[in-house]
Amino acid sequence: METGLRAALLQEGRVALGRLLQEWADWADAAYTPPVGQHLVERRKLGLDTIFGPVELRRNYYYDGQAGFCPADAALGLEGHCTPTLAQWLCRAGADGSYVKAGADLSEFTGVPVAARQVERVVQRLGPAVAPWREQLPPERPAFPPGTFYLSYDMTGVPMRPEELRGRQGKQPDGSAKSREVKLGCVFTQTAIDPKGHPIRDPDSTTYLSSFLPMGEFGGMLRQEALRRGMASAPRMAVLSDGARCNWEVARVNFPSALQILDFYHGMEHVGNLVNTLEVKDSPAAQKQLSQWKKRLLKDGVGQIITQATARLPKSGAQRKAAKGEIAYLEFNQERMQYGTFRKQGYFIGSGVIEAGCKSVVGQRCKLSGMHWSVAGVDNVLDLRCLLASRALWDQFWQNRQEQKRTPLATAA
Repeated sequence: METGLRAALLQEGRVALGRLLQEWADWADAAYTPPVGQHLVERRKLGLDTIFGPVELRRNYYYDGQAGFCPADAALGLEGHCTPTLAQWLCRAGADGSYVKAGADLSEFTGVPVAARQVERVVQRLGPAVAPWREQLPPERPAFPPGTFYLSYDMTGVPMRPEELRGRQGKQPDGSAKSREVKLGCVFTQTAIDPKGHPIRDPDSTTYLSSFLPMGEFGGMLRQEALRRGMASAPRMAVLSDGARCNWEVARVNFPSALQILDFYHGMEHVGNLVNTLEVKDSPAAQKQLSQWKKRLLKDGVGQIITQATARLPKSGAQRKAAKGEIAYLEFNQERMQYGTFRKQGYFIGSGVIEAGCKSVVGQRCKLSGMHWSVAGVDNVLDLRCLLASRALWDQFWQNRQEQKRTPLATAA
């Protein structure tokens, strides 16, 4: 009974919407005054997909010798053969799950047949518009500057098509690659602390962006996003990242005044590796040493760890070389590992936001079994997916797109 009633309502809605759209198209055509050089060619028919199902639309087609234009399409905000609402639904579903799943879910939930190929076409058509739109966003002007402004970024591999991997070095036995690294960055703020003094991320304060560009260029993109978000007015700023040297170079170039904090988990990972070079792995002695050094690390004791480990270096061999490598890592990041001080000052000491982002924003959509991407294809999906994960940017993007579509019509009229 329910599905039958839905089908009947969809049919009635499709007929009613078709009439309304045609009336609006007729009004737009009647109100349109073509500029000099543009002439009416004919009245063209368009098969239009809507959230109620397909309708047929007739509207005027103009040509200026170089390009064609249908003013009614702009007035209605059409996205090719889709209404703006359907296009938004398709992009959201295609960014949230595989194209096959998106098509199946939309068909089931809406009662209107949607093919996976249709979802893919719309995502790949509209995805390229996201990055240029974000570049034009005006700066935010918060009423009250947040207590601390955070920047965090990381890299994660995405499985690619063979043609995207030619000539690239990888970790396969033959030296080839199966994936390419995409950079993911986020900006978020923190104002409050909990009763125990731990910092609390401000609700809905996180925005994400991604790119396959080299890390140096990606750093510039992240800086622009940070400036848009109000970095210049923040009283405190911190960069949270793992220990890769290229990450700290990005911080030095783009955020020179920010406090640099090495993610505590990564710091402990290297302390654990160091323990395993000095003790039998997973032995009671190793576990005891790791527990002691963890407590020391949380009390600004990384210098003491370095001193103690240096005094206990193996005499020679691979263990000594590995231990010296871990000590060098701690020495390089020593100032970024003053976790006791950072905690007292109210800073986060973990990069969990970006670590989770690599899994939720990138991994859950782009690293599923059997997926192999082109750079352009996954870029479009990730740009839309970053919008979904970024506060109110999703709604802003679609609202602005409709406004921009109607601008040429208003100018001509």
